[in-house]
Amino acid sequence: MSYQTGPAPLPHSARPLDYWLSRELSAITPAGARSRLREIAYARGSYMGAWAAGIGMGAVLILLGVILAIRLGTLAPVPSLSLPGAALAVLSCVFYLRVRDRLPRTSRAIVNRGPGSLRGALSFAGFILIAFVGLFALMAKQSTWQDPAALLTLATVLAFMVCLLVVGIIVPATIAGRSRESLRRKAATDPHFRGLLEQDLAIWRDPYGDAAYGPL
Repeated sequence: MSYQTGPAPLPHSARPLDYWLSRELSAITPAGARSRLREIAYARGSYMGAWAAGIGMGAVLILLGVILAIRLGTLAPVPSLSLPGAALAVLSCVFYLRVRDRLPRTSRAIVNRGPGSLRGALSFAGFILIAFVGLFALMAKQSTWQDPAALLTLATVLAFMVCLLVVGIIVPATIAGRSRESLRRKAATDPHFRGLLEQDLAIWRDPYGDAAYGPL
């Protein structure tokens, strides 16, 4: 007795990269499904978000040095804050460009305890600001609200809190939340990066099971 069987399924590496990058395949795949492409996208987005936060922190330090110099009437805060801020921003920019154009090392554990999307980041930042303003309103004396200097100080503190929340929470979360689409766009517009993905597709094998290379 003979049995007829269908054609053997193609191995993962035999499928073209465009197949794994397609939006159609991603749309019909569960969001929690594991794949090599998704690991690359998440790791790349996490690294890019971290270095983007470093760029923003450097810019905040520069701005803080300038503001303090104006408020205190002395240039002492400028070199002590702005110079380290500029160095941090430049160094972070170099590493940001580096991780953007290379495949990340997904074997290294990346722990991200912050929000993973823009919506979550905005909710978290809004909660922090509301809690701070509410606490200040409860503890401040009535005369504080009538003192222009105190109100100016409060406005300055709130402005810097907003800056810190934007560069430390919102920016990294936005980059991480868009990591998959960012990888797809990078592969479509950068031939060198696409070549790195093609090489990885040709040699990669799941070390723990039979997970596919994609979808993204």
